[in-house]
Amino acid sequence: MKYKNILVPYDGSNPSKNALSTALEYVDLGVAGKVTAFFAAPIPQFETQDFLIAEQISGSQPLTPEQTAEMQRRYIEFHREKLAKDLGAVAEEAGNALVIAIGQGKPSKAILEYAHTHHIDLIVMGSRGLSAVAGVLGSVSYAVLRNAECPVMIER
Repeated sequence: MKYKNILVPYDGSNPSKNALSTALEYVDLGVAGKVTAFFAAPIPQFETQDFLIAEQISGSQPLTPEQTAEMQRRYIEFHREKLAKDLGAVAEEAGNALVIAIGQGKPSKAILEYAHTHHIDLIVMGSRGLSAVAGVLGSVSYAVLRNAECPVMIER
């Protein structure tokens, strides 16, 4: 087995679905052990200037640290459930070969950190995601390709 751990940054876009399909084919061929579908949830900004102004206008009290932590927990849980639902049929078919993970932060940074801390052997990702800018290669794909410690395969 050439790759024990393949990471697929997943956002529900067609390129990310194609990347996941390719990675799971590697498992079927015996080239890979497991695939992790990883979604990087952007960090919600509860303390931005706009949010604080809205609090003042509405007359509501500022969030306590506990309330902020709870809102962030719910936010991550929402994305975890959405990802599990989106990948339900694929996950059932793949069985133990597919792991679903969620991180938080700037997508390229979250992907690179996850790849480093989880000893990923290969990253298979779509050329562009849902929020991609014009061009052949999206900004997240480009950043991961340039900075990853492991090989990166870009799927169209």
